[in-house]
Amino acid sequence: LTRPSRWGTPDAETDSKSAFDLCRFITAAETIMLPASVALCALAILLLPAGAASHRAASPSALGELSVVSHRPAASTWRRTQCGSPSGDADIPTRWASEVSADTTPLPAYPRPQMVRGRGGDRDKGDPSLWSNLNGLWEWEPAADAAPPFGRPLNGSILVPFPVESCLSGVAPASSATLVAQMWYRLVFDAAVADGAKTLLHFGAVDWQATVYLNGLLLRHDGRLGNHTGGYDGFGFDVTDRLKHAGNELLVHVLDPSDAGAQPNGKQRVSAVDRPGGDTYTPSSGIWQTVWMEAVPPSYISTLKIDQASTTNVKVTAFVEGGGATTPVRFEVVDRDGTTVAEAAGAAGSEVSIFVAPATAGGASGAD
Repeated sequence: LTRPSRWGTPDAETDSKSAFDLCRFITAAETIMLPASVALCALAILLLPAGAASHRAASPSALGELSVVSHRPAASTWRRTQCGSPSGDADIPTRWASEVSADTTPLPAYPRPQMVRGRGGDRDKGDPSLWSNLNGLWEWEPAADAAPPFGRPLNGSILVPFPVESCLSGVAPASSATLVAQMWYRLVFDAAVADGAKTLLHFGAVDWQATVYLNGLLLRHDGRLGNHTGGYDGFGFDVTDRLKHAGNELLVHVLDPSDAGAQPNGKQRVSAVDRPGGDTYTPSSGIWQTVWMEAVPPSYISTLKIDQASTTNVKVTAFVEGGGATTPVRFEVVDRDGTTVAEAAGAAGSEVSIFVAPATAGGASGAD
């Protein structure tokens, strides 16, 4: 977090600003970050264990630790495939695409920069002891039906999280006729989790309908058995009770009929694989955002609702899993040195208003 030594000469713009709206927000106890244009301070949101006095009392052991080792197909099974019509006329690779390799993790950045757990608060990296990126080579094959292929390797590989039709997936269809509407993904991994911690499995987005199995069991999403439907939003599972130390088998079945189905699909057209151009584009089937796991304490902040309409108050609601309706939550606005400049307390699920003094020429707030 950076902070200028002085504000300079106040003007009409800076006079209207406060320490709040010149902050980068975080959340900790848990520590969770929420960005703004200038990084001056952090909003630390904590679930309070008995006797905890401030965000500085939180320890990594209270959050849980996670270590994951994935067993992937050989890097030699992947290569960039030609895209942009069967002739490749519209295949226009970039220098960034040329840097993609099956030997490194695609999209390695922390996937939820607005809510970073842990004490470090690095929105690009997160706390590496608390999360693991599952992007990279997975086993993959077209699905003849929805019967799960438990316990056997799949026939091909795909570079997650690139959608099937992209060049970088390694399995892009050569023509509209060979586009795959149903498919299986498989990843085998080992996992070590701190005692007492919960483990969450997250999918940033899967287009369009995903059914997820872990170790032969169908996972639940929002309390429902079956699948997640919707290609544009993330979803996840608590997999604490289904993890093994070694040999976890994660299977994902994906159905995406593209414009042959009735689901929202924008301008995705199967025909665009053969004839790219105009106002349509090729489908983006399958996993197309980061897949990752994280360790959380038994009671943890799941989501946040933040109202930043005011220049002097920030209203925050912290939603908690694993705790009751009266779970206490502490909110602290801290500067780059960890000094608390504003604080408030409330209960999980209830909106809490935090007053932050207006910025002055001498510092970020009246109390600096």
